[in-house]
Amino acid sequence: MEHIAAIMMLVGCTQGNIECKELPAPAVGFETAEECHALLRPSLNDVKGRYKIVYGKCAAIDPALYIEDATITWAITPANELDVQVTFDDPAAPLLVADRRDGQSVFSN
Repeated sequence: MEHIAAIMMLVGCTQGNIECKELPAPAVGFETAEECHALLRPSLNDVKGRYKIVYGKCAAIDPALYIEDATITWAITPANELDVQVTFDDPAAPLLVADRRDGQSVFSN
């Protein structure tokens, strides 16, 4: 069975769903989605008193891609749910520089 890693996204709103911001999660990532879900409710309870509305969600990601650069976007849907999207950036293509000095080719990476 493949292990699935997860991230937790917490969002707090002060004025309905207009003034919302990301809140710190208890960990950067989780080895399993179950670990994330187990800490989700306690994490929401910790921030509940500071914001009028709080949202939280665990998003599963491929652990093989966890170390890659990722972009995490979130939005509050019209159904008042937190939508979290994780996209991984394409790795930069290696840069190869070629030069010719004194009749010899020089390659550098």
